[in-house]
Amino acid sequence: MTGRIALMLRPIEKLTISLTLNGSVSTTNGFFDNVNPMSYATSTNRAIDPDAYYMQENGYHYKTGNKETLSYNFINERDNSGSKARSNFMSASLDVNWHILDWLTYQFTGGYSNNNSTNESWATERTYYIANEYRGYDFNSVTPTSPEFKAAQLPFGGKLYTNDNNQYSYNIQNKLQFSKAFNADNRLNALLGMELRSSTAKGTANTVWGYVPDRGERIVAPTIPSEVVSPEGSPTGWGILKEIYNRGWQRTNNTNNFLSFFATFAYSFKNRYVVNANVRNDASNVFGQDINHRIDPTYSFGFSWRASEEAFFQKYLSWITTLNFRGTFGIQGNALTRESPELILNQQGVQPGYNRYYSTISQIPNPYLSWERTKNWNFGVDLELFRMFYMNLEYYTRRSNAVIGVDLPFEYGIDQMKRNGGIIYNRGIEYTLSFTPIQKRDFALNVNLNASKNWNKGGETKIDRNTTMYLNGNGTQILKEGYPLSAFWSYSFAGLDGSNGKPTFNYVEVPEEEKSKDIDPTTYLVYSGEKEPFFTGGLGLSFRYKSLSLNTSFSLLLGSHKRLPSPYNDFRGDHNMMPDPTKNINRDLLNRWQKPGDEAHTNIPGLPTWPLGIAWTLPNTDNGESAIPMWEKSDAMEVNASFLRCRNIGLSWQMKKEWCDKIHAKNLSVNFNMDNIFVIASKRFNGFDPELENSIMPRSFSLGLNIGF
Repeated sequence: MTGRIALMLRPIEKLTISLTLNGSVSTTNGFFDNVNPMSYATSTNRAIDPDAYYMQENGYHYKTGNKETLSYNFINERDNSGSKARSNFMSASLDVNWHILDWLTYQFTGGYSNNNSTNESWATERTYYIANEYRGYDFNSVTPTSPEFKAAQLPFGGKLYTNDNNQYSYNIQNKLQFSKAFNADNRLNALLGMELRSSTAKGTANTVWGYVPDRGERIVAPTIPSEVVSPEGSPTGWGILKEIYNRGWQRTNNTNNFLSFFATFAYSFKNRYVVNANVRNDASNVFGQDINHRIDPTYSFGFSWRASEEAFFQKYLSWITTLNFRGTFGIQGNALTRESPELILNQQGVQPGYNRYYSTISQIPNPYLSWERTKNWNFGVDLELFRMFYMNLEYYTRRSNAVIGVDLPFEYGIDQMKRNGGIIYNRGIEYTLSFTPIQKRDFALNVNLNASKNWNKGGETKIDRNTTMYLNGNGTQILKEGYPLSAFWSYSFAGLDGSNGKPTFNYVEVPEEEKSKDIDPTTYLVYSGEKEPFFTGGLGLSFRYKSLSLNTSFSLLLGSHKRLPSPYNDFRGDHNMMPDPTKNINRDLLNRWQKPGDEAHTNIPGLPTWPLGIAWTLPNTDNGESAIPMWEKSDAMEVNASFLRCRNIGLSWQMKKEWCDKIHAKNLSVNFNMDNIFVIASKRFNGFDPELENSIMPRSFSLGLNIGF
């Protein structure tokens, strides 16, 4: 439920005061952490009856020898667990405009928002989750005198997690605007302003055990650790309750403050030639140690030429209704609120054995850590033809001095720190086109196109890189100079061995005397592309017939690559042992290698056979992997993740004004929306969504009624 109140006052002619209040209340019901209907439906053996209970491995640490399995039923798990999120949001804004003089205006903008949320999730004693984690036997299946009962840490009750959060923020802006025309050809616009922003987030998270919601929302005490009788011995310390002291209870209190001063100047000559400048100074409490880095001055300069205002265009090219050339240069700063130049310690509890409070190092100090800075060049053209077609074309280049992670020697106590120095180069083109080929009283058609293409590459990098980093890719670290930030590499698949169906690879087998830790992993890996798309586009179509409107939205992403989920994912061990019989095995295994000769028409290895074989030692002496995991990270599993998606189709109807008058309403409209209608992508995804892992993006339908009085 949402609500909005807006009030505007004009006590005197030159003063306008606007007040807006917004509020919303929402409640969302969901599933417990390990209960996922979509995952269960796609990964569970279809031969299992939905109402049947089947055996799962008993993972309880203190189980007795005669309880190796527990019964599981998804419907039971769903019905005896859940989650609920409640949220209350309120915001208020105040805008004041005072026209002091004809050429001088003062503006005040103030805002405050407050969001309170309460989240909880639970699993009762009837669930497999509780039996597997804390009890070791099925609900109500043993007597209080049995060995299984005596070995349970939590013989009664389940688990309840609660999280209460309060986030509030405010911002204050004061601006003084100057706009004066000295004569018909010369105009000057200027603005001076300041902004103060602050945001605070507070929260408390807590977990309790022994939760029994059907007995008056109470909790029952677990078994005293010393009284747990098990072949594994008794739990040490507080037993199940030790999780409370290992972040099971947690309170957060974070505040970020920013203070900014800014000014803009724009001079226009004959309403055709415009030059402008912008200056901004930002200060943040994040960079508190080095005074030189607390404040980050940024600036930009620009020009524009409205060519369509020239006499030549108006006389001979009047069909070009707008033609504007512009360009800017600027430097921007970005404060990373999650990073700090200070030494950060995590204050822990009491260290066993020493009986003293202790702390662990989260981040070592770096007094020279500063804002990320980006230099921008931007050139653009705005074009309108026949007052019907509007086009915008932008070209930009950026050089960023990003904050990156750097590996540290072990003697520092932590394995990584953040520092400036990750040079990233970006350049790209952005294009938009909007035109209305049909514009009549009763019907109209509007088309909107947008597209962007980006090229990025990393500069010099000094971090230590290993094979795993290249195989996984890393969007925050530059792995190799000259390659995109989201680049990743793969093993080079050489085909299947015709005698046993095992995968083989290029470049990984070299004589022992040629192996060296100094060998670059990219010499025996192959470049697979970048994980992020380098081209994005969108298409929007709007059609109106009288009071009925139809809107559609499409998106296109090109250039990204990813690895397909392995058909051996559900196989046990290192994907070298047979799978759990309750799993729904990937149908791609129907096309696996099964006999000599199959290697000519499939690249899926045969089922694991004994002996499994020894993992490769890679040319740079990194430990390799066994055959199946290497195949899963090879270019045989790499796929182009480009796709076209129909994001939305919406239909709306607006009631005529004379009809609204009869029901004493100002306006009334009905709308129907469908989201995620379809997606076109590589056939190798087998119907799954290219943006998700072995899943699909659900379609959603909504019906709305809007009435204004």
